[in-house]
Amino acid sequence: MTLHLPEHPAIDAVMSTAASLLGMEVVFLGGLTEETFTFEKVHARAQWAGVVEGGSGERNSSLCSRLLQGAPSHTSDAANDPHYGPVARTKELGITSYVGVPVKDSSGQVVATLCGIDRGTVEVDDDTIAVLEQLAAVISAHLGPVVAEGVVIRRAPEGGWQVGDEPTGDLTSAMVLADLLASDLAPGARPDKTDGPLDEVGQLRMSVKQLEHALAARVVVEQAIGVLTERQHSSPRQAFERLRKVARSRGRKVHDLSREIVMSATDPAVPLPPELAGRR
Repeated sequence: MTLHLPEHPAIDAVMSTAASLLGMEVVFLGGLTEETFTFEKVHARAQWAGVVEGGSGERNSSLCSRLLQGAPSHTSDAANDPHYGPVARTKELGITSYVGVPVKDSSGQVVATLCGIDRGTVEVDDDTIAVLEQLAAVISAHLGPVVAEGVVIRRAPEGGWQVGDEPTGDLTSAMVLADLLASDLAPGARPDKTDGPLDEVGQLRMSVKQLEHALAARVVVEQAIGVLTERQHSSPRQAFERLRKVARSRGRKVHDLSREIVMSATDPAVPLPPELAGRR
């Protein structure tokens, strides 16, 4: 199975948050098939030969493969670690510290890993790994169906999105999430290192919760876009712009108004602003 990773502000936010959380030289999302490992997305604080987006190699030569075989989620002495020392990539890349957690698709199958590596010694505690697992769950939310059976907007088999049978690309979804993240659901700024590691982890944990909230709100907004698209015979982008404009003019939150639009699809008695009522 090939990993189809959508371009989303949330995934960029996950990578940035993971980098702040771990403090390692490189944080990456590794895609896995039965035979290969690929650096799908790389967030690097320092250049590292052999670690580039799109770079791939044999699955069995990666530390992530060993992780998924049951090795500990973290080591700060990879060369001498009985699990990671024999792995080819440990010596090839000069890895001293490694941490990783699995990323699953909607069926529960592991298709990737969210990891950090460093050429120096970096200790990672259980609280940090727990937050990293939450971040992996945010990525997982983008890999499967966006909503349950029966909704209007869903992922297209070839990637991107479609409304009914009409492909829309990934633009509308990205616009929705970007709008949510830029408003009252935006994650906080990167914590100051001087606050201490526990405070930083706590603040990053809050950022993860806000990302998860934004993802849940995004689902409702995209359902509403689908309803408006079919009801008003418009494009998804036009529907989103109309929804956002009406919400702002009435002092409403986009996701709250979206919930009412979705309800109106099955209950005509739900009141809506005239601009969004359209055809029933």
